[in-house]
Amino acid sequence: MNSMTKAVMTMTAFTFVERTLGFLFKIYLSREIGAVGMGIYSVALSFFFVLVTLLTSGIPLVVSKQTATNRSESGGVCSAALIFELVTALVICLLVAVLQRPIGSLFAERQSMTLVLVMLPALVFSGIYSAFRGVLWGEKKFTTVSAVELIEQIARIIGCVVLFSLFKGKTVAVAASMTVACFVSAAAVALFYFGGKRKLKSPKTHLKPLISTSVPITLSRTTSSINNYIIAIAMPFLLMSSGLNSEQSMYVFGSCVGMALPLLYLPITVVGSLAFVMIPTLSEAYSKGDKKSMRRQIENALSFSIIIAAIILPAYCALGEPLGTFIYNNTDAGIFLKKSAWLLLPLAFENIASSMLNSLDLEKKSLINYLIGAASMYAICFAFFSRFDMDVFILAFGLSLILSSVLDVIDIKRRTGFKLKFFKPLLICLAAAYPAWLFTEYVHSIIPGTVLPIIVAGIGGVCFSALAAVIFGAVDFEMAVSKKPKKRPLFAAKKRKSSS
Repeated sequence: MNSMTKAVMTMTAFTFVERTLGFLFKIYLSREIGAVGMGIYSVALSFFFVLVTLLTSGIPLVVSKQTATNRSESGGVCSAALIFELVTALVICLLVAVLQRPIGSLFAERQSMTLVLVMLPALVFSGIYSAFRGVLWGEKKFTTVSAVELIEQIARIIGCVVLFSLFKGKTVAVAASMTVACFVSAAAVALFYFGGKRKLKSPKTHLKPLISTSVPITLSRTTSSINNYIIAIAMPFLLMSSGLNSEQSMYVFGSCVGMALPLLYLPITVVGSLAFVMIPTLSEAYSKGDKKSMRRQIENALSFSIIIAAIILPAYCALGEPLGTFIYNNTDAGIFLKKSAWLLLPLAFENIASSMLNSLDLEKKSLINYLIGAASMYAICFAFFSRFDMDVFILAFGLSLILSSVLDVIDIKRRTGFKLKFFKPLLICLAAAYPAWLFTEYVHSIIPGTVLPIIVAGIGGVCFSALAAVIFGAVDFEMAVSKKPKKRPLFAAKKRKSSS
């Protein structure tokens, strides 16, 4: 088994545990603070993530790239990153505190601004975390990075439970748990950094190049977070335009986007792990001009993302409603989950494709493609002003992801000349999706009970989809076993005479 495969499997295991804990935590929160509370918190969190992205999005990637190419300079790069992050974090905190009233007026509920203020100290800790994390990432210490992220999730859950027992305002306690978790993760990653006998060095020659290189990446990823924030503002507004009041719009937004949508991200954990591992690996191949390696990685990764999403898709289509009802005790969340299940495919594909653009020094293209997709989403949503509902949002969101993905593929192909081999598994998996959906529904209908039918039908549906993918040649799940990764590509499919 080659090193990249091991890294993906290790990260997937850690990330799966982390997201499973986060998923269970989300269930706990939804039952403690309700759909309205989830809506208020989701709006605050979306704005907070804009600030975090503005602060940290470009730095870890640049630090990791520079560390991967020249480890002897990692101490100076890390010092430069720490200085830049801490100064920027303090400036952002000050601006938000001074401008809290005009910013708060943008929220549908004023309480969201209070939650943002409670989470502000987490920005400082996030800045420290991102600088040290970038070095570990560049050194390909994927297990260490994953362990820290898991520690952060555990700290947040424990902190939230403890704070719930101390404060009556539970939404404020949830926000405070974010600050606690970020402090713990910053302390943990610092211990791992210095525990590995690494040192901080003079940042003089690294500060300016670090800032100039990270700015385009930061702008690209901040745009994504700003878009999520705009969604959190625009969707309740559009729902109110269709006749709902403020509380009703928050309920719909909280049950759909706050509860159901995160469930779509849980199954594609492995795709996110692959994207994380690919960035330094693909960047290294690109810097060396190794087009053969680049094409192989791109072709296999795109096909893999499609296969993973398509295998899980039928289970979500069939079990969306009972899952939402069982997990959140919210029928609307279940209905939304079922209707939005098809988003798994474009979500997984766009995730991996946009990461490839960043690895190929096409950050500006990634930003442009994302903006075009986002613009199309808002155009569709506002075209249904006064008639807007969450069905329109699902359609608009999905089409925006598809458009961005198509543009990403065009740019990647221009840069590397890779072949569009992902069309074969895509068509095969789509053809198998409907019978797998029917099979899953049938299994669910013949088993009595509440939990058991979901488990058995879900496993059965995934196995049906996977078997169909194997039988019809989409994938054979052969993993490389050679110690020399160049000879055996990750997730490679066997070459058949019929496809040659």
